[in-house]
Amino acid sequence: MTALRTTTKPRPTARPDVVTAVHGARWITASVMIVGVVNYGYALLLTRLLDVGSYARFAAGAGLLLSAVTVARVTVPWVLAQALARARSDAERGDAGRFAIITGTGGGLVAAGVVAGVATGFAGPATTTALALSTFCFYVTSVPVGRLQGEERMRTLSLLGVAEVGIKTAAGVALVMALGLGDTGALAAFGVGLLPLLLWWPALPRGSGRPWRSASANRDLWRRALGIARLQGLVALMAAIDVVLVAALPTDRSDAASYQASVTLSRVPLFVASAVSIAFFPALSRRRADTSLSASAVRLYVIAALPLAVTVATAPNAVLTFAFPADYSMMSTLAAFTAVTGFGIGAINLVVTFSQAADDYSCARRQIAGLVGYTLALLAGWRIDGVHGMAVGGAVGTFGALALLLHRLVRRRGKAFLSRVPLVEPLLMVGVLVLLHPYPRLWLIAATAVGLRAVERFLRRPGAPDPPEALSESAPSPRHDGARPDGAADGATAGPSRPAAARASSAIPPDESGTAMTHRSPQPPTLRTSPAQERPDHLLVEAVWRGNPPPTTDAALRRALLLARENQVEGRLARAYPQQLAHVVADVDAAGVLLWKNVREVTGRLRAAGIPTVLVKADVAVGHACGDFDLVVPDGRWQDACDALEGWYSGRSTYWLERSTKVQLAPRRGPSVHLHTAVSWFGVPVMSTGRLFDRASSDGGAWLVPHPADALRIWLAHGLFQNLSFDLSELFALRDLLLPDLLEEARREAAREGWPAGCDQALAVVIEAIRRLDQGLPGRLPVPLPAAASLRVGAEHALHLLRSGRVFVAAREAALRVPLVVAKERRRFA
Repeated sequence: MTALRTTTKPRPTARPDVVTAVHGARWITASVMIVGVVNYGYALLLTRLLDVGSYARFAAGAGLLLSAVTVARVTVPWVLAQALARARSDAERGDAGRFAIITGTGGGLVAAGVVAGVATGFAGPATTTALALSTFCFYVTSVPVGRLQGEERMRTLSLLGVAEVGIKTAAGVALVMALGLGDTGALAAFGVGLLPLLLWWPALPRGSGRPWRSASANRDLWRRALGIARLQGLVALMAAIDVVLVAALPTDRSDAASYQASVTLSRVPLFVASAVSIAFFPALSRRRADTSLSASAVRLYVIAALPLAVTVATAPNAVLTFAFPADYSMMSTLAAFTAVTGFGIGAINLVVTFSQAADDYSCARRQIAGLVGYTLALLAGWRIDGVHGMAVGGAVGTFGALALLLHRLVRRRGKAFLSRVPLVEPLLMVGVLVLLHPYPRLWLIAATAVGLRAVERFLRRPGAPDPPEALSESAPSPRHDGARPDGAADGATAGPSRPAAARASSAIPPDESGTAMTHRSPQPPTLRTSPAQERPDHLLVEAVWRGNPPPTTDAALRRALLLARENQVEGRLARAYPQQLAHVVADVDAAGVLLWKNVREVTGRLRAAGIPTVLVKADVAVGHACGDFDLVVPDGRWQDACDALEGWYSGRSTYWLERSTKVQLAPRRGPSVHLHTAVSWFGVPVMSTGRLFDRASSDGGAWLVPHPADALRIWLAHGLFQNLSFDLSELFALRDLLLPDLLEEARREAAREGWPAGCDQALAVVIEAIRRLDQGLPGRLPVPLPAAASLRVGAEHALHLLRSGRVFVAAREAALRVPLVVAKERRRFA
C-alpha cells in the first residue's frame, strides 16, 4: 500500500515592476504621513512663536506658496520621470533632463515673480523676497525629485521628503527664535529645507550639436508637460474647491469649521492615492498596455485607503467629541459623506494616472465635465440643506465624476484592471463597523483591528498575495536595478581604479526586463531558485566568499557579475561558474598576464636606475580585469622615476589635487602605473615614506612589499581617507592580516601617524563585515563606512598634522574632508 503523494503548486512570484512599485508606494505613503504630522506640528508651534499679525502673514504666504508650487510638483517631476522610464538611450535621457532643468528654472523665475507681486499686498519687502526665493527653490528642486521618481528610487525620495520637512522645521524655529525674523524666517525655512535635494541634481550625458536648444524645442516633451499639468491640476482643483466654497458661502462659522475639519480627516485616502501614483507611474509609463500593473495599483489603493475611509465614515459621535472641541459638533454627521468624497477623489487621481501614463490626455474633457458636475452638486446641496447638504452633494458629485472616468477607461482597456479588487473582506469590514457604530468602545476595538489588518495587508510582500487573489501570470526575468557603482574618484591614489558597472562583458547581453516592452519566458522548470538566492549579494557571498556556488540562472548571474566588478572580484566569481562565465575567466587571466608583465618592466627599469619601489595594494589573486598598479618611490626620487620610464609609457596624466604627489603613466598595452611620492590621499600623506621603505622586504621580484602591519594600515586608510567603504577584494586582503600581533602593531603605528580612533573604527567595521560574510549573511557590498568615521579621522589627522608643525597639509586635510564625504555620500545614494 503506498501513501498518496501530494504536490503543492508553487506560489507565483510577483513581477519585478510590481515589486518595485509596491515597495515604493509603501515608502512614499509613510513619508507623506510623517510629513503631514510634522507640518501640522510646525504650524501649531508657530501659533505660539509668532504674534497674531505675523502668523496671519505666514498663513497667507504659506497658502500662496502652496498654490504656486502645485504646478511645479505635478508637471516637472512627472514629465522627467516618464521620460527617464521610457528612455532607451543617453540622448533621450539627456533631452529629458535638460527639458526639466529649463522648465523648472524658467517656471521658477516666472512663479517667483508672480508670488512676489501678490505678496506685496500683505507683506513687506523681506517677507516678499523670502516667499519668492522659496518658490524658486520649489521649482528648481522639482528636477531631482523627477529624477528620483523616474529611476524608481522611492526610498531615497521618501527619506528626502522627511529630511526636507525636518530641516524646514528646525530652520524655521531657529530663524524665528534665535534671529527674530518672525514670519519672514518662517517662510524662508521652506526654501532652506529644500536645499539637500540639490545633491541629487541629475548628471546629464553630453549631447551633440545644440542639446539645450534641442531639448527646449522638443514638442513631445512640451505636449506631455502640458497634458500632465492639465490632468493633475484638475485633480488638485477638485480636491480643494469644496473647502474654498464652504469658506466663501454664507454659513455658520461652527458648521464651516466642522466641515473643514472633517475634510482634513477624509483626505487621507487622496494622500495614499498620490503615493501609489508616484510609485507606479514610471512602470506604468514604461508598460503602457500592461493591465496587471494597473490592477496591482488599484488593489493596493483599496487595501490601504478603504479601511481609512470606512473608519472615518463610521466614527461614533462620542469618539469625535473626545478628539475635537465642542464647536465641531456637526462632524459626526458630515464625516460619513466627506469620507466617501475623499475615497472617490483618491480613486479619480489613480484613474487619471493610468491615462497620463499612456499619454492619453483626452480624458481631461470628462474630468472637466465631472468637475462641473461636482461643483454644481456642492452648490445644490448647500442650497437645499446648508453645510450638511453640501457634504451629501460632494459625495454624489465625486462618484458621478469617477463613474465618467471609469466608464471611459473600461471601454478602452476592459475590466482587467479591476480584477484584483478585494470585495468580501471590505464588505464585512463595513458591516461590522456600521453595526458597532452605536457602541463606541466596541467600535474602537473593531476599528483598531481593521486598521492593523489593513497595515498587515499593505506591508505584505508583493510575491505573497491573498489566496483568492493569487496572480496567474508568469514572472519575467528579474529586473536589472541599474545599480550605480561607487567607482574611484579622480583623486584615487593608492590602488586600482574601480570600473563602472556598465562594463559588463558584451558576451552576456544586458538584462532589460522591466524596461523592454517584450515578454521574456520564465526560466526552465529544471532550475528552481528562490528570489533570495538570486540576489547578487547572496550569490557573491556564497560563490566568492564562502566558496559554495549555488545553482543560478543566467539573468541572476548577470546581475551578480555587475556587483562583482564593482567589488573587483569578477575573476573569483567567474571561476566559480567557469562554464557560464568562461569569457570572464579568459579576460581576467589575460589581464593578469599583462599586469605582471608591466610590473616587471617598470620595476626593472627603476631598479636599473637605482630607484627602489614598494608595490602597494596589489592583490592580483582576487582576479580583476581592469586594475592598474601602484608604486611608491623614495623621497626626492619621484621625478627621476618618471624620467627613467621615458619611452615605456605613451600617455601621462595627473589629477589637479595631486599634481606633485602622483602621476599616472599609461603604456600602449595593459595596465597603467601610478607613481606616488608617499602613501597619501589627495596630497595628504598618511604614512612616512622613509619608514615604509625601512620596514619593506623583497618577495623575489624587482620590487619591495610593505611590512604586513603597514599593508594592513594601507588598506584601512584607503577605506577611511578615500573610498568610505571596503569592497570584497579589500576584505579578502584584510582577512589574512587580522592576526593579533599585526593588529596590535598596526594600532601602535596608526597612533604614531595621528589616526588611532579612525583605525579602531575601520577595524571594527571590517571585523564585523567578515563575521557576517563567514556566516553567509548577505549585506550591502561594498561595505560602507559611516560618514562620521571619515569626518572624525579627518579632524583627528588634521589636528595631528597641525601639532607636528605641518600647517599647510593640515589645512588641506581639513578643507578637503567635508567635500569628499559629501561627494561620496551623494554617489552612494545615487
